Amino acid sequence: MWEDVKNLITEFFSTHRDRKIGFTLGLIVGAAILVFGFFNTLFAFFCGVIGLYIGSRFDRGDDLIERTLKRLEKILPENIQHW
Repeated sequence: MWEDVKNLITEFFSTHRDRKIGFTLGLIVGAAILVFGFFNTLFAFFCGVIGLYIGSRFDRGDDLIERTLKRLEKILPENIQHW
């Protein structure tokens, strides 16, 4: 009987990778909400998503800093621009 349970658990974790990842992420998010609170966890998640977006742009080879500076030149008045 224990061998069957062991085989079932081994098969579950080897074939259902997405379920395992979802379960683990759910546990982490739930623990973070319990420990830090909902809005602090939401803020950390939001910062992580922004970091993921910026990192993916750098990985693609985009010159994100130069594009940001050009956008700021268009938005900001000339007396504020220091570069």
